[in-house]
Amino acid sequence: MKTNKWLSLNFRLALSSVLLSMLTSFMVHAFLLTLESRKESTFGLTGKITVLTMVNGPQKVTKTDATYAQNMLKDYIDKQSLSLVYSSIGDGRPEMLVYDPHGFLPWFPRVTDESFDFTTSHAYLFRGTYTEKQWSNFAKAPLLPKKVKVSGVIDAPSETGDLQYARTIGQDPLPPGNYTINTSDPVQVKHILDLFDQMGLVPQVSKEIPIFIYFANNPFLVITVLFLVMGLLCIVFDWFLYNQERVREFGIRIRYGALPTNLVQENLIVGITGLLIGSAIGGIMSNLLVAEISQTDIQLFNFQTITSIAISFTIVTLTWSLILYVVIKTNKEVNVDA
Repeated sequence: MKTNKWLSLNFRLALSSVLLSMLTSFMVHAFLLTLESRKESTFGLTGKITVLTMVNGPQKVTKTDATYAQNMLKDYIDKQSLSLVYSSIGDGRPEMLVYDPHGFLPWFPRVTDESFDFTTSHAYLFRGTYTEKQWSNFAKAPLLPKKVKVSGVIDAPSETGDLQYARTIGQDPLPPGNYTINTSDPVQVKHILDLFDQMGLVPQVSKEIPIFIYFANNPFLVITVLFLVMGLLCIVFDWFLYNQERVREFGIRIRYGALPTNLVQENLIVGITGLLIGSAIGGIMSNLLVAEISQTDIQLFNFQTITSIAISFTIVTLTWSLILYVVIKTNKEVNVDA
């Protein structure tokens, strides 16, 4: 291919790739932000999530039965490799209760010391809260229940609002409120609800948070995906028309013995420079724009940038190859066998 044609082809491919790479980068940023938002709304638990809003039920239970059911709940969560996070609602104590035997919560201290007293509830005060300041200044924590031991100060996870502390589940009865568990398996959820029923609690609301539905309901992510699809369609249309103008060139090459797959491979190699440069420029430009808008430190090559460049380069490479193949194989002026 002549130098002028090579430059013209790669300039066209690079320009299109810049646009698609920027849209891809915005989509990647939106995806990561949505993923982080979901983790915050579930207190750091990942995977399939179910939130149970429990209230006091009409059934009468004895303290002994409730304590037994509570211990059975802890044992079941441990054996099923689950985590349980309680957050108070309404007039309840401004607290979180945590049972995380396998350390799924990155913000909550995991105890591995065998001498640790698991029958006593241990509280970790959220840094900067009223309770933490009272404890630091006066060694008092009036909002804590009796017989709860203060074991440290930690940073509060997101979406905690006015909650003051998180504590381990001890022997005191579990209160009404929101219980978040990292499963949506109907068998596991039913078993947990049965144990709650034995403690005198019944579900007011039970909702799952599937990750796909959460993404689909996020308007920011949906808009960026829509723009990416629209941008890709525009590029497909432009490249298809461009290659239609080259049908006669392809036809001559075919008549002199070139195979369609060889033509696709040759044009892909010729245009790989433009595709790569355009993808890189678009990814870097979008990263600079995001950093400027969000007022954060500019990092030219971080995880988001590299990921968006890789995704964009893959998309444009596959798209360019597919369009070449379709044009070469379906056009009668090219395919002498048609």
